[in-house]
Amino acid sequence: MPEHKTTIKPIRWQLSNAATTEPADHARLRDRFDALASAVSETCRQRGGGSAAAIETPGLIAVVRDFLSLMQSLDAQFGTDGDLPMADAAGAVDESLRSLAALDAWLDRLAQADKRESLQALQLAIGYWAMRHHVPFRAAEPIVNALAAQSNRAETRQATAAVFAMMQGFVAHLAPMLKADLERSNPERAWRLLNLNLAITAIRTGDPAMMRFAFDTLNTHLPDECRGFYEEATALASQPGFPAETRSLIEAECARWARVH
Repeated sequence: MPEHKTTIKPIRWQLSNAATTEPADHARLRDRFDALASAVSETCRQRGGGSAAAIETPGLIAVVRDFLSLMQSLDAQFGTDGDLPMADAAGAVDESLRSLAALDAWLDRLAQADKRESLQALQLAIGYWAMRHHVPFRAAEPIVNALAAQSNRAETRQATAAVFAMMQGFVAHLAPMLKADLERSNPERAWRLLNLNLAITAIRTGDPAMMRFAFDTLNTHLPDECRGFYEEATALASQPGFPAETRSLIEAECARWARVH
């Protein structure tokens, strides 16, 4: 199967007023994926069995379907939390996330873009399952993209706070694998965008505690990014209607990093 590269999409800068933290609902996940897979497969059938999509997508669908069955089996045997007695769990998580990312790349070409939200929900469910079981997966790009999309879609502070909680969990879970941040020349690297998106999502919540947590996290993990980030945030916070308390927290960080540099 060919290697696929995922372009990481940064979260949009905007103030807009979800994700689950429950164990996986395996029946619902399977039904959601079956609906997605059926739509993709039917479109491929209509376009002819020799098309590139018809050749590639069945293998991707099989990988994800097998992994969802594995998730259910492991939860049934070992519970919904805690370590798993299998050495290749991380590789299986990575393969399923990359397969979903490859399917995502086909959605626009197959006129199935309306299925993207379901696909991203599946990616987050798989990532969260791995987090609950302490599985150190490395396919972070699909998770970062899905979280950014969730935040961009959130229409209430409650929904935004739910996405923030998921981001917070993934920052902690992925830190051992990503925080060395060796690709500093790549502005779209997963670790950078995950930390920046956490701070942007915190600002959208308007919650001081969440903002302080996200700012402390950003300051620790990406100090070289802080001055530019807070300057841009301050410029946006100066717009009419921006909450005063939120603006003052941003301006305080901006002043702090201006002094550092």
